[in-house]
Amino acid sequence: MVRTEELQHFKVVKNRTDWFKEFYLFYTQLVAGSLLIIPAILLPLYYKSGVASEEYMFFLEFLGMLLGSLFISGASDRIGRRPALALSLILYSCGSFIPYVNSSFYALIISMLIMGSGIGANVPVANAMMNEFSEPSVRGSVMSIGNAIFNLGFVVAPLFIFFFGIRFIFVFGIAQLITLIPILKISETKEPAHSLGFSELYKGKYLKDTLLISFATFLVFFVVYGIVDWFPTLLSKGLVKVPSLIQKDYILITNMGAFLGAIFIAPIIDRIGRRILGIFLSLIAGIAELLTLLFSGFASVIAVAFTFISLFLMEGSLAIVTIVASEIYDNGIRGRGLGNSLAWGRIGGMISPIVLGTVLDIFKKPSLPFLFIGACSLGAATFFYYLPETMHNKPQKSLTKK
Repeated sequence: MVRTEELQHFKVVKNRTDWFKEFYLFYTQLVAGSLLIIPAILLPLYYKSGVASEEYMFFLEFLGMLLGSLFISGASDRIGRRPALALSLILYSCGSFIPYVNSSFYALIISMLIMGSGIGANVPVANAMMNEFSEPSVRGSVMSIGNAIFNLGFVVAPLFIFFFGIRFIFVFGIAQLITLIPILKISETKEPAHSLGFSELYKGKYLKDTLLISFATFLVFFVVYGIVDWFPTLLSKGLVKVPSLIQKDYILITNMGAFLGAIFIAPIIDRIGRRILGIFLSLIAGIAELLTLLFSGFASVIAVAFTFISLFLMEGSLAIVTIVASEIYDNGIRGRGLGNSLAWGRIGGMISPIVLGTVLDIFKKPSLPFLFIGACSLGAATFFYYLPETMHNKPQKSLTKK
């Protein structure tokens, strides 16, 4: 329980969308997305990089993100959102700067873990705050835009490097420490309180929804990162023939598709609802992947087009699972709920390239992993079906210090 004298330092503020705060949180998402792409930038520059080493570095970064989602986002229920957000900024800023001062391979490993933990914490904490700063009528749109801006960071980072040089990205990362200053102007949305840990999510009234949102998030991330991180191995091995432009700029194309997929749902999610839209997007994405099987043997360009359509749709589903995870939990447990859900997503993203690669190595059929991806998309649609509609959930009252 929170002591009376602690609560006296807070006053209740009517929940209205504060766009200054929302844009600040959008900016932290843009930076986090920009820094997430650092492994793909560093490895070709400093090291003899192959597909395996890139997957290894992204695995380490995802491991850091998993730890950040669990421990720092979870701690935001105990220490408050602002301190947790500040810690996430410090971690991803300092972690991104390590390769600038030490370009050894071991320094890169440390960088991936530290930076990943900051990014992994920033996403759920920022989304919790977006939820708590927003009116119900625009909450889904605000959070969809936040997810889209995170994906836009993947596109912005290469542009920074093109215009300002490779080392600019590291200076850009450490410069984000200055963004700690606006946190002082942002009201706290979660009073410090005793926390029972993640076990509270897996019992009582939260158990069913926790299992549903965790499995849905796992499958959505599995599909998205399978297409983004594993599919290029088919291109590099020549197992799928596509125009050279697509092969050369695959990462840029998929990341732009990811941005568009998340921004696509922003105008409609507060009208249609989370559950129905999630079912529709995941279902159509699964069908698109199954159509990939039909065309992969004789029309690979069409097959790749269906894969891009599937990615576009599943990025919308990814934004939706994040929104639902923020809405099915009360203010006092939201940080742990989002952290737990996104941790399941990180696990799905980490193992996706490994599982799909193993399926390909065992059965020697490039089309078979697409069947696996399609089944996961349909599985996500099933979990969306059983999730409650959260669009009309009442907003939590924000708290600010007197």
